[in-house]
Amino acid sequence: MRWLSFFFLFVLALSCEQSKPRSYDYIQYSALDLSAYDLSVRIMLPNASAGIGTSMKPNVAYEIGGFKWKLSVGRNFTLLIEDYGDYAYRFAEFKRKLLKPNPFFEIEMVRQTKDILIYRRIVKGEFVAQKNARFYIYSVKRIRENYYEIMNREQGDTKRVVDFMYHSIQSLKANNAH
Repeated sequence: MRWLSFFFLFVLALSCEQSKPRSYDYIQYSALDLSAYDLSVRIMLPNASAGIGTSMKPNVAYEIGGFKWKLSVGRNFTLLIEDYGDYAYRFAEFKRKLLKPNPFFEIEMVRQTKDILIYRRIVKGEFVAQKNARFYIYSVKRIRENYYEIMNREQGDTKRVVDFMYHSIQSLKANNAH
């Protein structure tokens, strides 16, 4: 009987442990504060230990007073950020446009949350020699009163790089100071 009660408590403890929300371990990331670039946010970016060619120092390209930022870490990791002000419908518009029938590309949704899309784009056509699928990420994040569109580059990336981008976008947080 003692073993049965011990087993029951053990199973109960395991079930309680699994119900806790788990946060992502950003061990392969480094924090970057974008306040110096007129964007009052912090983001976690993959570092050299990620193994995706991000051993370089992050580079932020922007125009002073502008509304677009290009955030690069090495040659494989590039996020494009654009300020859409208080326009809250950008995510729905993008998704609707993406899912319209397209004569050139086949679109496959890989992952979707309330504000992030990961999709795969494959070139259509019987005469296309190499139908290499590329992965894309798209997000609209609300930071304070503004909405920011975040996406990867037009030529797409590998699934592994997009997975790192997903966690970077999830880590995007407003700085405390206004």
